[in-house]
Amino acid sequence: MERRSARSCGLWMGELAPGLHNDITDVPGVLVGHVSLIKGYGPLIPGVGPVRTGITAIRPHPGNIYREPCQAGIHVMNGFGKSLGVPYIQETGLLNSPIFLTNTLSVYDAAQGMLTYLLQENPEIGHDARTPNLVVFECDDSYLNDIRGRHVKPWDGILALNRASTGPIVQGSVGAGVGMCLFQLKGGIGSASRIVPSQGKEYRMGMLALTNFGHLEEMLINGVPIGLMMKRANQQKMLCQVPGSLILVGMTDAPLSCRQLHMLAVRAPLGLGRTGGISRMGSGEFCLMVSNTGLEFAAPLSDWDLDPFFQAAVEITAESIWNSLFYATSMAGRDGHLCQALPIDEVLSWMG
Repeated sequence: MERRSARSCGLWMGELAPGLHNDITDVPGVLVGHVSLIKGYGPLIPGVGPVRTGITAIRPHPGNIYREPCQAGIHVMNGFGKSLGVPYIQETGLLNSPIFLTNTLSVYDAAQGMLTYLLQENPEIGHDARTPNLVVFECDDSYLNDIRGRHVKPWDGILALNRASTGPIVQGSVGAGVGMCLFQLKGGIGSASRIVPSQGKEYRMGMLALTNFGHLEEMLINGVPIGLMMKRANQQKMLCQVPGSLILVGMTDAPLSCRQLHMLAVRAPLGLGRTGGISRMGSGEFCLMVSNTGLEFAAPLSDWDLDPFFQAAVEITAESIWNSLFYATSMAGRDGHLCQALPIDEVLSWMG
């Protein structure tokens, strides 16, 4: 089955125009890299496999993020998560490291890789310079993956950083999204972008989502209860059990303060609601928003200029989640567990 974006299927994704690639790298300077780990089949043997996991790296700009930090704001929708680096961003409004996405039990292995990368790039750390704040987000991929095996190693994080490049990015069952499930179907990595007009200028805003939440009957596509229709039609006889979590990482080139970026992050749940997500207990959900213009801009935009950015935040949150579903391919994992891809053609026919 051909995988394609929700927008390319003719579905309504919002009023604002997308960027060139309709992904997070449409924000100038943003780079994304993946490492996917897929190995073995059959019964789970902890520490051996099967392996269905990976890591995704996001670099806000191609420079030295430790020496050239960015304004950032973060919103915790549901704090049932084990991510690193959240309190520092809440306190300072700064991001001074790359961003990793991976599975829950590989957070610290990934962080070791990021730390090695930053120490090699910045010999002043630990001498006459402060230590960096490592940012690693996670979702639980244990339904498909031997998560106890901690197969994501520090060097995989370094490789993902070295692979980081401009778009278009690969979406679906890739990188950190290899073992993730969404609405009991296959989820993973999704992304979208918007061109945001403000004060006679055009800015870019992009979002990348790691999706791993929800029950089938909750799923909405363009307001249509497709998940409930699928369940009643008994289309999906084998439904995966989703442990839960949603990670959203947004980027913009607009000159916004950390307070304003937090205001954008707070709007992300409105986009989540468009897809049917209800932020279940046990589903850790975070939204990080970053401006990569640096700390030298003369003045941020006025709060009264933010409405188009609020609209963009809602639209790209929803579209990123949908794209993770539309791009993802079916994946078989440990113990014969199967996570089936969204049947795109059937869904489009039901939607008319």
